[in-house]
Amino acid sequence: MLKTIGQVINDVRREKHISLAQIADLGISKSRYYRFIDGEIDMPMFDIMTIMDALTLSFAELGQLTNKACLQDITLHWLLTTDIAELTDRANGSDEQDTDFRRLIFVYALALREDNINRDQDEAIFQNFLNSDIYDLVLTIHMAAIDKLLLQPENRSYNSTMFVIETILNQYTEPQYMELRLLQQVMQLLKTTTDGVTFTTTNRMTTLLLSAKTHQIAVMTTRLMSLDLSALWTEFQVGASKFWVKPNEHVQLPKFSTLPPEEMFNHYGDVFRWIIKQKHVTPGMVVDAGVSTYKLYKAYNENGYLQLEELLKLMHLLDLMPSDIDVVLRRRLINVTNSTWYQYSWQHIQPLGYDALARSMQLKYETDHQRKDLEAYFEFKALDGLFVHQNWLQSPAAAELSKTISDELMAMETWTYAEFRVARYAMLHIENPAGIQMWAQLLNRAMRKVDQRYINRNTVLDIFEWPLLRAILLGKRELAETLLQVAQVPDTDPADVMVFGRGQQRLFDIYAAILHDHPHARRDLQEHLSDFVVLAGDRKFSDAYQKILRPLWEE
Repeated sequence: MLKTIGQVINDVRREKHISLAQIADLGISKSRYYRFIDGEIDMPMFDIMTIMDALTLSFAELGQLTNKACLQDITLHWLLTTDIAELTDRANGSDEQDTDFRRLIFVYALALREDNINRDQDEAIFQNFLNSDIYDLVLTIHMAAIDKLLLQPENRSYNSTMFVIETILNQYTEPQYMELRLLQQVMQLLKTTTDGVTFTTTNRMTTLLLSAKTHQIAVMTTRLMSLDLSALWTEFQVGASKFWVKPNEHVQLPKFSTLPPEEMFNHYGDVFRWIIKQKHVTPGMVVDAGVSTYKLYKAYNENGYLQLEELLKLMHLLDLMPSDIDVVLRRRLINVTNSTWYQYSWQHIQPLGYDALARSMQLKYETDHQRKDLEAYFEFKALDGLFVHQNWLQSPAAAELSKTISDELMAMETWTYAEFRVARYAMLHIENPAGIQMWAQLLNRAMRKVDQRYINRNTVLDIFEWPLLRAILLGKRELAETLLQVAQVPDTDPADVMVFGRGQQRLFDIYAAILHDHPHARRDLQEHLSDFVVLAGDRKFSDAYQKILRPLWEE
């Protein structure tokens, strides 16, 4: 039996041991909460999001738990691996909640399946709510543009070259999106050759391609195509002048050298106004979907006006999926003054700001009692210790914070993505192999209860890395051996794992070599971190690791 959204929210509330009194503290009375759970009333989206923040529950996770088609993310992995009969039924319109656009996707996927396309067996994962299928698609689009406009001689021109280079350089990336970071560095070096290939450019490209070859990414591969970066550079060196042929006036491609200013949203009503405008949806179409123009315009201007059922109707009309809601509604550009929507992203903050954010989140939690603020406090407090304070990982302060985090997590019967993020700091206080084994069993139970699209090998290694390093630095060999054992993940074809994940597995292999006193293990670690800097073009994380690992260099 399918559960309603209200029932799922109530199940998660009970399993995370959030009391009704805590819900009432958010401004939502017990009677109104129960009437919503029982389906007697709808609830404004602002209140729904407030409850979800208290439960550290995302829209994408909520959608998976309800099992409703209108709340399911359609991923490339699902299209290529789901039962063919279900896909055929969905393509033929068996589920009235599917839009015409979704049915077209199902029809196209069936066509691909009939051609016996290779099917990936790896699980998709959300990286800050960016689905890896989307990441794969973004890479594929950029690689196809390079193949079409740069590698095919008949299409080369100044316009084509600048279009490809500027588009890729302006693609948003995170540190873990190393394939994109590598592609951006290649494009930046190509851009410097406008006046001819220089010795410096050649030197830097050689270093970059050598690191890429070491990490098996010199030939960049997605599910649908591949790109040989060495071949691209060779082709560019041989015929560089052809890439910079002056443009023909009648062939003008869009320019991306200067991006338009990003929109600033006051609340999610502003976001929907922007999406509706960008998708050329008229008020009449919104009315036909079941949302009156009066309600729509009120929602544009009042944060609490849009109801949950109206949101679902708009999602259907605009072909939005739950992960789209997470990405857009929680984006950093929403004005978050006096709002519970703020989602800090530690990748965008300099380490010296971690302590201030930790104190801010602690104060916010004491005021608003939102679990997301407590978990943000845990994360920034740990990051401040790791990246700012020398030898913090080995200190009693690390163990004390870890014990507090562990107690919070162990009090829950279910975890969502937010809990897995802070779980990486929850084992620093454990001093014996038996405690690690108990925690490993707890993790396995938690992972079995969540949709596997949110958890993969990276998550497992993330959780065990800091306790492993602490054990190595403190000389606790037996404890470190146990951590290496429980952190084992099934072997996967390297082509199916992003370069960041492969690098993380390589780190664990080096940690094991250091633990077993293998010659050159410390040198291998230095070289690995140097390769990370070269591939990602970012020293911030490498410098942080160097600070944490300094005792190893001093031995």
